Amino acid sequence: MIPKLKQWLERPAFLPLLCYVVALIVWLGGSVWSLGMDTIAKAGGNLYQCELTLENFELVDMQLLEDGSYITTSGDPQMIWHNTDGMTVRTLRLTATFDRSPREMCLYYTNAEGEDFSVNKRVFAAQQDDGSYVYTLPQSSIAALRLDPCSPEEGKPVTMTFSGFSMNEPASVVSYFAPGWYGAMELVLYPGLAACALSLAQSAWQTYQAKKKR
Repeated sequence: MIPKLKQWLERPAFLPLLCYVVALIVWLGGSVWSLGMDTIAKAGGNLYQCELTLENFELVDMQLLEDGSYITTSGDPQMIWHNTDGMTVRTLRLTATFDRSPREMCLYYTNAEGEDFSVNKRVFAAQQDDGSYVYTLPQSSIAALRLDPCSPEEGKPVTMTFSGFSMNEPASVVSYFAPGWYGAMELVLYPGLAACALSLAQSAWQTYQAKKKR
């Protein structure tokens, strides 16, 4: 039995299979954890859907026009929201139209009051079929958000007309187990890279052991 097991463990396919199984277990565990934490937050009244208005944001480098739209006055317009109620924040849907390409659309977040916004803590928009943009935040407490609705080219201001901001829209159980395109790429790429690294380390160790026996 043991020799057969050893022979099976030495097969080339063992390490890749092991890495993919571990990655799948970690991903499923993370999905179950996220679902459980959100369920607890909902039960405690901290996770709920709400609609925001422009009055809820601190606007930076954005000028109001007579027709109710806004025009950028720099290459870095910002909309800052502070989580004064301590609510759990998972998603933000932005519905808006632009007179030219908005280019990069980022949502920065902080986990503590007074913390500076950083490129290490940001998510990007996923455009929906209806033209709206959805930002999905990580499973953590959110102290503040900074929405960069567009990234204008130099000398080319963008005019924006906002229709709505919806936070924490209801999510199905299935959505917690859907990795999306980026997550699927990670599930395919990273276990494969880990298997290659382990295989190289194993080969180096076997070579070292063989030299010691000479």
